[in-house]
Amino acid sequence: MKRIVCLLLVFVLAFSFTACSKKKDKKQENSVDIEYFAKLGQIPECEYSLGDDVEKVKSELSAAAEKDEGKMYDFQEGEKTAFIFDGKHNYYYVKERADKGLAYIATYDKAYGFEIGEISITVKNALGDIKYTEEPLSQDNAFFVFGAQNGSVIKCEFGNKTVMFVFDDNALCATAVYLTEDMKFF
Repeated sequence: MKRIVCLLLVFVLAFSFTACSKKKDKKQENSVDIEYFAKLGQIPECEYSLGDDVEKVKSELSAAAEKDEGKMYDFQEGEKTAFIFDGKHNYYYVKERADKGLAYIATYDKAYGFEIGEISITVKNALGDIKYTEEPLSQDNAFFVFGAQNGSVIKCEFGNKTVMFVFDDNALCATAVYLTEDMKFF
């Protein structure tokens, strides 16, 4: 009788560990509402959003870098666009439309809950019902990623905004959100 009770307890214990394990896996899925933040023009881990005032962003990031030697700040202008870099994020705007604010944000850090190095299948699975396209990595679709050679890009469009996940050798290396109509300037 003791053996039967012990055996029954072993099965109950094993079953409870299995049930806990499944719950833990579900919690590890991405819980960030990508569509919600994309429509706001945000990467939740970035301080600034699409449309934010360019002069304000430059001023705040420049002042932060002056106060803290560990902080980075760089500003560069091209023919049509300019960007502000703070060490983790690139904030772009179209020069002739600077009054409309930031038009493109790229990050080389955690974004939408995904860590750098995350594999593409994890991101695809987390997208769930969100429609996306996938294309090879190129200078046209990921101009802000330097040195990436063997990669792909996953794009999700939400109205007039696009979220893009950039993978190099199947590992997430950058993420961007941008005004879809302004992509022609970059």
